[in-house]
Amino acid sequence: KQWYQRRVAITAGVPIIKLTDAMTKIKLDISFNTNNCIQSAEKIMDLLKEHPYLDKLVLVLKQFLLQRHLNEVFMGGLGSYCLTLMVVSLLQNTPRCTKRLEHQNLGVLLIEFFELFGVRFNYASTGIRICNGGSFFNKDECSEMKTSILCIEDPCQPGHDIARGSYCIYVVKEAFKKAYYWLKRVVLSNAIQCNQGYLMTDSILGTIIKVDTSIVEYRNWIAKNWHQLSYKLPHPEDFVLNYLQQSRLKINNKKTQNSQQTDPWPGKNSELSDTSTDCSPVASSNDDGTTDESSSDGSV
Repeated sequence: KQWYQRRVAITAGVPIIKLTDAMTKIKLDISFNTNNCIQSAEKIMDLLKEHPYLDKLVLVLKQFLLQRHLNEVFMGGLGSYCLTLMVVSLLQNTPRCTKRLEHQNLGVLLIEFFELFGVRFNYASTGIRICNGGSFFNKDECSEMKTSILCIEDPCQPGHDIARGSYCIYVVKEAFKKAYYWLKRVVLSNAIQCNQGYLMTDSILGTIIKVDTSIVEYRNWIAKNWHQLSYKLPHPEDFVLNYLQQSRLKINNKKTQNSQQTDPWPGKNSELSDTSTDCSPVASSNDDGTTDESSSDGSV
């Protein structure tokens, strides 16, 4: 009852179960057969500290892809991890971003992202690498990455391409290209209108990302009910404690099984304990609290 949508992404490179929480409408993906998920999460946290504008640009671009149904990897789209590394590559190769300015123009960075990966980037021969300050490399250098349309090297596993599942990257590229030319035209026309005394009725970002009534209603619902929902949701530490308890129980069971398998005389200990109780002294307590030991007939 907790999940009202369940899907299994069979076509994905890594098996994924996609869930949607019935109470909060929050979507969740669970992946299997992966060993570097924790390392990737820690890497993203380090990149967020290094690039303070990364999260804002990624959230805008994720909404941009979501409204065009290009955000699902198992359908050939561009996933969040690959998108984040593409934004990091832009920030690493933009001279003014390396200066870590406090007041960076995020609109200019967004347009430059669309220009780089929608117009200038050569997907056929170029790969993306963010390690050691970031760079672009020729895909012919690595035979495993040559067949991928979009090639992004995994920072946690060098030589591994994490974007090989985005087979519809040219559709994504076309969307980036249209967004670049559209934003460029709107910015220039807006400057002319401002000089003439006319203002736009819509925001510049609103020309490529639409916020419909369903999004506004969901945000209002979250703002109104999240405080009450937070008490109903389990605390993350509960999962950690349950995991530790289960791990300790498994370890103890395994130790018990190993001790039983390595016992040279199985069942002998129980026989010895039974016979020893017959010949063992029996302790009886007196009224004054002291104990007297009386031995059986067979004891010495």
